[in-house]
Amino acid sequence: MKRTLLFLFVTIFMTGIMAAQAPKPITWRMSVKMTDKTNGIVTIKATIENGWHLYGTSLPSDKGPKPTSINLDSSTGVKWVSDLKPSVAPTEKKDAIFDTTLNWWSGEVTFTRKFKLVKAEGAKVNAAITFMGCNDATCLPPATVNLSRVVRVPAAK
Repeated sequence: MKRTLLFLFVTIFMTGIMAAQAPKPITWRMSVKMTDKTNGIVTIKATIENGWHLYGTSLPSDKGPKPTSINLDSSTGVKWVSDLKPSVAPTEKKDAIFDTTLNWWSGEVTFTRKFKLVKAEGAKVNAAITFMGCNDATCLPPATVNLSRVVRVPAAK
């Protein structure tokens, strides 16, 4: 009886550890750089493991996977002066399963957006990134990653 309970406990424990180590084929990094005293640029980079892809920001709303969304609205002390721009256009392909044309990135993609500093004290860029990744065999459920960076104003010379 003790052996059975011990085996059951170890099995449940190991299952929990294995479940906690879900694959993370898409990772995100963000940086903020001032280009002069009042202007800057935020850079958000997605690194996508080989064989996986990250869905585009513009997909049919009623069919298929969830599009990538990068929300910077909760940022403080900055005013956005450009739209969010990807470094490369996504690949477009007709998907037989969803019977629609989808777009995605593979490898890596970098998004940039320019801002004007309106209040240096406490200025911070906050990003809420919701995304979905797939490979040829499976899709991960939609996930959200929150990133935050303080805006560092260059010292006066």
